[in-house]
Amino acid sequence: QNNPEWTFCGIYADEGISGTSTKHRKQFNNMMDAAKRGEIDLIMTKSISRFARNTVDCLNYIREMRAINVEIFFEKENIYSSDPKVDFLLTIMSSIAQEEARNVSENVKWNVQKRFNNSVPIVNHNRFLGYTKDKRGGNLIVVPEEAKIVREIFQMYVSGIGPMKIAKHMESIGATTGAGATKWSMSTVAVILKNEKYIGDLVQQKTLTVDYLSHKKVKNKELAPMYHTENAHEAIIDRETFLLAQRIREDRSKVKVGKDKNLAKYNVTYPFSAFIVCSECGRTLKRRYWNYGTPAQRVMQQCGGYIDGKAHCKAKATYQEMIEGATVKMLNEVFLQEKDIIPNIQKIIKSTIRVSDVEIKIQKLQTQGDELERMISNLIDVQVKNPNLSQEDFNSKYQSLTLQLHNNKTEIRKLEGEYLTNYDTRSRLAKIETTLNNLLEPIQEVDSDTLRSFIYKIISVTPENIVFCVAGTKNYTDKEFSENRHTFEALKPLATGTYHNEKYGKIMNYKVVII
Repeated sequence: QNNPEWTFCGIYADEGISGTSTKHRKQFNNMMDAAKRGEIDLIMTKSISRFARNTVDCLNYIREMRAINVEIFFEKENIYSSDPKVDFLLTIMSSIAQEEARNVSENVKWNVQKRFNNSVPIVNHNRFLGYTKDKRGGNLIVVPEEAKIVREIFQMYVSGIGPMKIAKHMESIGATTGAGATKWSMSTVAVILKNEKYIGDLVQQKTLTVDYLSHKKVKNKELAPMYHTENAHEAIIDRETFLLAQRIREDRSKVKVGKDKNLAKYNVTYPFSAFIVCSECGRTLKRRYWNYGTPAQRVMQQCGGYIDGKAHCKAKATYQEMIEGATVKMLNEVFLQEKDIIPNIQKIIKSTIRVSDVEIKIQKLQTQGDELERMISNLIDVQVKNPNLSQEDFNSKYQSLTLQLHNNKTEIRKLEGEYLTNYDTRSRLAKIETTLNNLLEPIQEVDSDTLRSFIYKIISVTPENIVFCVAGTKNYTDKEFSENRHTFEALKPLATGTYHNEKYGKIMNYKVVII
């Protein structure tokens, strides 16, 4: 500014922005644009490292400016960019600056990983619904008003209400998201439902920065260790509810795996997607158009095996309208009009629901396990301080106690699996009751959430016969369900009925079974 031969064009400075990439350097990019428009013919910068720490970027911009007769002066190095001979020096000095940036990046990464290892939460609490941080150690603290919203979201979800309806409900009551917005979306709800921090756990290093220059992040798929800490902070959601929500999410996002084409993708747009199993071959039925674009157009449900060729399956296609009509009739007559339906279902499966009994057994075993661990610790301490036992006696007692502890933990894991199964059963019944209580009038059409609240799967026996399967005490994988489909078809029905479609002059018989 003191040079009378120069006209000052302005200062371009990016505060606190990394120089390893120019992508997010707004002021730097504004300066480059101004130079290209002819508004600047000389750029003065403190040093090469201030201009750019990425060697390639540095040389590219220098050559770009040189091509339009814009000169760059580096004050610390006392060099101009106009002389082509200076490229070699710039390469060396830029490389040094780049290596310095790499060292800084590695040091920051090491420090972050050390904090992960010490279970220190590194969380953007400004956009985290339900929690904030304390001023000292950065520990997560529950925000009571926001925690109520989180609990309501989980309760609605495990009761059979989908993310879209939950999002609309949140907007209707004026609830705000973690970012403080009043606009909710399915993805906002989905992120909350899968966040393990709501049960007090921490899983850190889910993503990795693979390039310190571009700062590109990727999902950590076994590229580096993840740091998982249980009960790291106060929970908002109990573990059982969270696990149930994950199971529901898993059921709703089944994707084809390998050659097993029975595992088809769940689709919220079409309620019956990946939901109807072919009795003939065990594959799932797919939605197909017949005579598309003509007056005779029909939507059909056809076996995936038949689509691949009649050699795989000979099952005939079924009118989707017939399945929809039979489903609506069944739901209204069996679940809405039959007052004793829930007690009847409970009566059939109540002998296997012993959630409280299993819980008591687990607690008893955990107490025994704690005692065994204490005995092992005492045995080691006594032997170290006052070795009265022979090594042979010590080894014998130690092996006996560790074997008991191993068996104890094995039994606990087994009972925990049984507990979750029984908990699922009880939750499914509660889900049906909740859905029934929310239905103020007969069902007119089927949506995914309502269908999955009542029915586990449908088996298509023939175009005129289907079986509605209500979930009992066992959780079946798609493969297990397919393998047992004929057993389910032969079960004693809870209810039966017939749907008449006047449009096509066809009927469909149905029965409801508990699997």
